[in-house]
Amino acid sequence: MQLLSEKLNACLCTLNRNDSTYVGDITWLNDFCAEFLAFSNTMQKLIGQEMEQGVLDVVCLCLMQIVICIRHLESTIQTESTSKTRIQASHQHFIDRIMVCLRRMSDALDQSKNQEAAQQNSLEAVSFQSVLDSLLDALTDFVEPQQDKCRIGEQNMHTRAKHIKSDIDLLLGQALSFANVALQQDKKALSALCQKVMRDCSAFQNECQSKTNYCHQKLRAMTLQHALHQLDDHINDALLRLVFTCFMDFQKISVDKIRNIMRTESDATIDEYIADFDVNLDRATQIGIFAIVYAPGLKIKTMVRSCLASFEYLDTSLIPSLQTNASDLHSELLEQHFKEEISKYKTALHEIIESRAFVACYLQILTTGIIASEKQFDKLHLDDLVHMGFIVLEHFQLEINQKDWLPHGRECFENFIRILRECKAILSCASQVQTERILKRFKILRTILRKFYSTISANENEPERNEKTVIEETTDDTIEGISTDQICTQPSIILYETRKDRCNNIGNRPALKANPATLKSKPVGGVRRKQSLRTTMFKRHNCAQSNNLQNTISNQSASLEITGILDQLTCLSSTLTHNLTRK
Repeated sequence: MQLLSEKLNACLCTLNRNDSTYVGDITWLNDFCAEFLAFSNTMQKLIGQEMEQGVLDVVCLCLMQIVICIRHLESTIQTESTSKTRIQASHQHFIDRIMVCLRRMSDALDQSKNQEAAQQNSLEAVSFQSVLDSLLDALTDFVEPQQDKCRIGEQNMHTRAKHIKSDIDLLLGQALSFANVALQQDKKALSALCQKVMRDCSAFQNECQSKTNYCHQKLRAMTLQHALHQLDDHINDALLRLVFTCFMDFQKISVDKIRNIMRTESDATIDEYIADFDVNLDRATQIGIFAIVYAPGLKIKTMVRSCLASFEYLDTSLIPSLQTNASDLHSELLEQHFKEEISKYKTALHEIIESRAFVACYLQILTTGIIASEKQFDKLHLDDLVHMGFIVLEHFQLEINQKDWLPHGRECFENFIRILRECKAILSCASQVQTERILKRFKILRTILRKFYSTISANENEPERNEKTVIEETTDDTIEGISTDQICTQPSIILYETRKDRCNNIGNRPALKANPATLKSKPVGGVRRKQSLRTTMFKRHNCAQSNNLQNTISNQSASLEITGILDQLTCLSSTLTHNLTRK
């Protein structure tokens, strides 16, 4: 560990050099790459030793962020060479980020032996899914046969009921954080479901405190379980709908469009576009936080975290760079960085999203859109439906998402592509075509999409979906004196604590923390559903074996992740050395 600290300090010293003619030059960058490569090689040797998962996550994220910043520093230096102009703001932007990452790694490694400090230094709060799983397991003890009540004990039952209330508040805080950025129709439904969970939790608490009949407690616990399942199901569906909107808005509210608007439009219009841009970044962050839980391995998890960390820092620097000078080279470099992060973010999400559920979500949106257009024709809405169709097309361009196809899957997919292009073509000349003919093409698209959906093998954890399902959206601000305003939502900080985050934290101190004693480690590979009796019986028997296997896989994937980063660094170092030799 001492050797690692020395090599990390060597990296910091190279960044902190006061020689203005040296710092920012290609020679300086090459020297830093050499120091950083030595540090990373030493770090890789420690991966095989026992290292807390939270520390490992921080290390992988910081290493990836530093590699990204090195690449863009190289691009900045090359742009300076071409334009004969010093771009100091870009240098400072990426150097500051590297400094933050190095210091964050140093803190994580220093605190790795202190479990409590390591938890505080972890990247994310306890995930929604882990809190939900813990709650469902805790409630299971209350709905088991009556003779098991003796095992719980009356005093222990009251204590566990209090822990359940604490975890419910934590869960609802995360649910409301997502609801804040959800689509309007989902926001109403999520608010109603959160209020229902609060009401059922209050009723459960009252039954536990009043020492009533065990059957009453069991009934209240089952009711609360059902409410939690409803909330979980709707959040997963709302996430998929939000993915479509978020991906579309990345194109609709691009940095280039904001730059052009700043040159031609009024301040009010500019502020509106910037507000929409900020909302979409918040949506991307919330989607990413949930996606990390379902990511299949450390590499994808780190990629999503890295994209969110880049969004986090760019959120406070990209738009200001446009406002300072819309034609500045600095803003163009940041825009290029932002585009690359969006591309990686979308690719990672497509790899995480379950294909059959994604197609089912689009099928539901398409059906609803066709019904609405039959009542009142709206070309812009149909354009959005086509755009969403191309997002589905992007999803299946990844080979990993084609593995679930049944024998006729490729043929149905090619038919889907053909009719999707026909829909786009007919909308381009919509003013010359009858609306009935346009809608007919979209109905054919829906029919082909249904056939394609049937050729995607089903995930055993996926529930049956009905594309005509309508969500009841009856909400009240307060139900029986219970208000969701009682729950404190906590702002998410992935890696960089910006000035904006610090201001938000002053007014949003978390009222509650997770209770580690009640949160159990769970596999999070899929959506939590109501389990069969057989699954519940065998789950605890396999728990220890699963944990050992998970630790083995985690160590192997961590080594592979560091190796991949080292390969990138070696390539970078070779490229920079070659450029230096040419000079």
